[in-house]
This record gives sequence, structure tokens and C-alpha cells, in this order.
Amino acid sequence: MKREFKVDKLCKDRESVLNELKLGYINLADGLFPLARVNFNMVIHADPTSADAYWGLMLANSEIAREELLKTSPMQYKDVIKSKEYENAMEYADVEQKKIYLELASEVIKLNEAENY
Repeated sequence: MKREFKVDKLCKDRESVLNELKLGYINLADGLFPLARVNFNMVIHADPTSADAYWGLMLANSEIAREELLKTSPMQYKDVIKSKEYENAMEYADVEQKKIYLELASEVIKLNEAENY
């Protein structure tokens, strides 16, 4: 899924932070999870309200290289929505980001709702 990543407009050295965020997603896609975690943590250090960084960190911690796996393999990743990173991503996400995250996690959310029934 192609989308625009965001960091706080007031973030010091915003361009470098945005590049670090993009690098995190590249490392994630390449399966370089430890490097992706470093990238996302650097972004969070510079911008503690970056929903995309928390989302990426959630994916890296769960070793999910492609977001689409949340939809196609919800049983394997059913605990991701219980993580602190997921909570932070949803807390700091704007309306557009939240819509994307909820769509990607929709099958995992349904699975968790069924288990809690």
C-alpha cells in the first residue's frame, strides 16, 4: 500500500526525521526488523506523536514485513492490537491515518472481538 508518511510539522529537522521514518519502512519490507526498530525508535525520540513510527514499530516488533499480512493472516498476528505501539499509533493518528490502520487491522479486530464474545 502506497501512502504518505507524516511527522509533526513542528518537529526539529523534519526532513531528516521523515527520511528516517521512510527508511524504517524500507527496512521493514526487507525483513530487517532490528534495523527497522532502530529507525522507528529514532523517529519516536524526535517526534513522540508520530503515529506512523508507532505503527511501524508495532509491525517490526511482530516481525510483519508487509502490512497486508494483518488482513491475510489475522490468527498469526491477533495480539498486535493489544500492544502499546498499536495504542499509541491509534492515539496519535489523524483521521486519515486512523482509517488506514483500522482497515489494515480489521480482520485482527474482528478476530479479537469474536474471542471476547
